[in-house]
Amino acid sequence: MDSISEVVESYKTFLEVKYPTHYRTYCNRLRSNPEGARGEAILFSLLRSDFDEVTISEDPSTGGADFLVTSGEFKFITEVSCLQTESVASQSGMKSEVEDGSGGWFRMVTHKLRTKVSDKAPQVSGYTIPRVVVITCEHIGSDLLSGPYGAESLMSSETKIAVPIGDQPPDNIGLVTDLKDSAFFRFKNGAVEPCRQSVSAVLLVSIFGDKSLIVGVLHPDPQYPFPISLLRSVPFLRLKKWPPENSAIEMEWVIRSPRAAEFYHREVVFKEKELKAI
Repeated sequence: MDSISEVVESYKTFLEVKYPTHYRTYCNRLRSNPEGARGEAILFSLLRSDFDEVTISEDPSTGGADFLVTSGEFKFITEVSCLQTESVASQSGMKSEVEDGSGGWFRMVTHKLRTKVSDKAPQVSGYTIPRVVVITCEHIGSDLLSGPYGAESLMSSETKIAVPIGDQPPDNIGLVTDLKDSAFFRFKNGAVEPCRQSVSAVLLVSIFGDKSLIVGVLHPDPQYPFPISLLRSVPFLRLKKWPPENSAIEMEWVIRSPRAAEFYHREVVFKEKELKAI
């Protein structure tokens, strides 16, 4: 396995050889937004290890999505964003360093995750293939804040316990949500409707020193569906039924016991056909 810095340096070398203009832009980003730049390098390395071809899609002058991924005849684009450690620590109340003593309270960062999806939805809307938004985070608690439970909160927004009062039966206690921070649907005139349909799926990536942990969230009604068979080892959260009946939102994991997929960091290496083209 390789370190994060080794992945970054190998990605820089790859860009310098294959995409000189992107290399200069990336070096600037590494200085101005190091966490975001590291997340970009790690995701590129991860995709390269699993797919036939991963190319830089972003145009340095006009922007666009980061990577175009090809698997056989199938293609999809990915756009990478980053939750900054300091910002996550501030909203969650969870410091990003190990401390002695007992644990304490924390808040989820669902609003920040949903905001990232909202910000990226227009950017990926111009493509006629599935679009995947990737959100990386290096916070020490990111496997909790943006792991399986974070994915569930991003799908439904954070839930509250509803307790009946008055003449209502006491056994009607349940979970309710206002969908305020749901990535993919909202309430309108009392009904649940889809939103941000330009995003096919979201990948939440928790980055640690030697590996990344990944979970996915599927849009129930996107413009271009993402086939999860392309990422077989990644657990994906989806709705059991769309549209929901009586506004009852039921979610399920594709695997029985959701646990984030582990991907150990690997340097970006040139493939044989790329070496021949240099």
